[in-house]
Amino acid sequence: MVKILQIEGISLQFGGVKALNDVSFHIEEGEIFSLIGPNGAGKTSMLNCISGLYHPSQGSIKYKDEEITKMKAYSRTNLGIARAFQNIALFEHMSVLDNLMLGRHTLMKSGPFSGGFYFGKAEKEEVDNREHVEQVIEFLDLQEIRHTPVERLAYGQQKRVEVGRALALSPELILLDEPMAGMNKVEKERMAQLILKMKDNGITVVLIEHDLGVVMRLSDHIAVLDFGKQIGFGTPNEVQENPEVIKAYIGENVS
Repeated sequence: MVKILQIEGISLQFGGVKALNDVSFHIEEGEIFSLIGPNGAGKTSMLNCISGLYHPSQGSIKYKDEEITKMKAYSRTNLGIARAFQNIALFEHMSVLDNLMLGRHTLMKSGPFSGGFYFGKAEKEEVDNREHVEQVIEFLDLQEIRHTPVERLAYGQQKRVEVGRALALSPELILLDEPMAGMNKVEKERMAQLILKMKDNGITVVLIEHDLGVVMRLSDHIAVLDFGKQIGFGTPNEVQENPEVIKAYIGENVS
């Protein structure tokens, strides 16, 4: 398999606190890859390094063999890396459609003049981007609420819109930070099916999730962090059988 992302010796320090300490793993193209570990293990910090919100103190991040460690976050987005956050950060008074259209803004090239008067290249861009967003709405099964303000939606629907805004960027690699947090069993299953659907459509998924049953069922490979250090990496079966992982996090095998 082709390695889409390579993490080599990543360390991240805030003053005297090491959020990440010499973490190394790789992610294969088209797989579902999970980061697990206790609260405070460094999982979100790792996603922040991959997406460009943080710049590591040491180490290397390569995306499709291109060094991106010091690259700006918006430049990584243009390469095909998208991020959905744990905390919902949508524009509540705007519709589902408008929130998803905002996810396309980095791909729009027309200037403020043509955009303001809506003609020429700006008009064509708007049509093209609207067409893509409608595909995302269909993918997420949000057709009936496309014009509904986000503030009126149930929590599970808002989480799908949050993921949809990342999908609107047409990513090849999507980073999902606890997309199932706060969901009931039915909502979790629906999100799990969407993640599998992403994989079926050729999108590589990096997932942070505390429900180990879901993680073991969905993941192709898993990396385990504990206090910023990597203590396990491998297939779900390999991780479940790792004594250090069992001691620090799992406690007992999860089926």
